[in-house]
Amino acid sequence: MDPDTRTVLAWLLRDLQQDARSKSRQSWDRRKAFTAAYWAAVATYAGHIRRALGGAGSDRVRMLLLVRQPGFPDVPAHDWADASRCYCDRRDRYGLGVSEFPEGELAIGDRVIARISYNGRIWLAGPWHPGDKPLYDNWSAASAP
Repeated sequence: MDPDTRTVLAWLLRDLQQDARSKSRQSWDRRKAFTAAYWAAVATYAGHIRRALGGAGSDRVRMLLLVRQPGFPDVPAHDWADASRCYCDRRDRYGLGVSEFPEGELAIGDRVIARISYNGRIWLAGPWHPGDKPLYDNWSAASAP
């Protein structure tokens, strides 16, 4: 497997591991032991597979997301929320409308893994289709406690 593919896979597994740990904690707090055990196992397996990729997930520098836009310098981001925030900060700073401000891309190394729409939501790379769900929705994250 080429290094870029390993890095993308390690990024996604790290994201899955963090999400599964969070769901496991929430399930324990709600006294749902079987669901908590399931999510704890998912987190463990995701971490083991990530480490089996040969250390691609442990290199923090290679794991940074890059927010890319035509005509602007690349901006490093640590996670989905940080990437969305960087894009929105730049959009607000320049004050350009949707027709003038370009969509962003998220890349790890040279591989584009997602795109950022004008509203700051993060989508799978490629064209949008009706019914697509965002990978990261900054609107729901802003309203979460």
